[in-house]
Amino acid sequence: MNDSGGLQQQAGGKKGFRLPIGGFLKQSFSDFPGRVSAVLFTRGCNFRCIYCHNPELVLPDLLRHSKPYEVKGILEWLSSNRSLLDAVVITGGEPTMHSSLPDCIRQIKSLGLEVKLDTNGTNPQMLETLISDMLVDYVAMDVKNVLDHRKYASVCGVHFSETMLADVKRSLALLHDAVIDCEIRTTLLGSHHSENDIAELVRLVRIPYFLQECNSSKTLQAIAPKRLGRKEIAELMESLEPKVGNVCLR
Repeated sequence: MNDSGGLQQQAGGKKGFRLPIGGFLKQSFSDFPGRVSAVLFTRGCNFRCIYCHNPELVLPDLLRHSKPYEVKGILEWLSSNRSLLDAVVITGGEPTMHSSLPDCIRQIKSLGLEVKLDTNGTNPQMLETLISDMLVDYVAMDVKNVLDHRKYASVCGVHFSETMLADVKRSLALLHDAVIDCEIRTTLLGSHHSENDIAELVRLVRIPYFLQECNSSKTLQAIAPKRLGRKEIAELMESLEPKVGNVCLR
């Protein structure tokens, strides 16, 4: 089945929407700060991040051999169990690739649940619409590296273009000005992020900013031995000047 399709969900007698779901976690206590949430994983991504821990949602060969979840069944489960949840997290892959995302979120919001979106920031038009239409309550954006095309592409793949970098910059600006809760995250690799890079990123981000170590247990590409663990990241953060209050180790 084509990963851009998914299965159709009829909603209130109107034309159904199609959202390709590749994974569904019924309950999480860590994906949305302060909320008990279910997590939807969309299929397909326009990045090929070397440390991606969901390659089965990204690589076309793996997608072809997997079956999408039925959106209708997920929405029915959420409706039946909404008293156990505060929110739904939509992650991926890259959710904003799919034009049906707003309609899916409207269905979730109609259940009285909050929505958190995880994104790589390459669709600022979609992001702006979701924020202005009050469809998302929290946005987490991954910033892969300093905003230099060569360095960014070294993390997320050779298909990363200057246009995509401009979109990432626009999305970052949107979140800096947003009135909803937002965060920026960067996964650090010793082979790709120097101390100067980290300092530049810290100066760039003005909203809650989380630095995190790479989970190398399952990655899209083999990770070089030189990786930054929590201890090394904490030491780097301590050395940064000036000290800023919005940066945390996750």
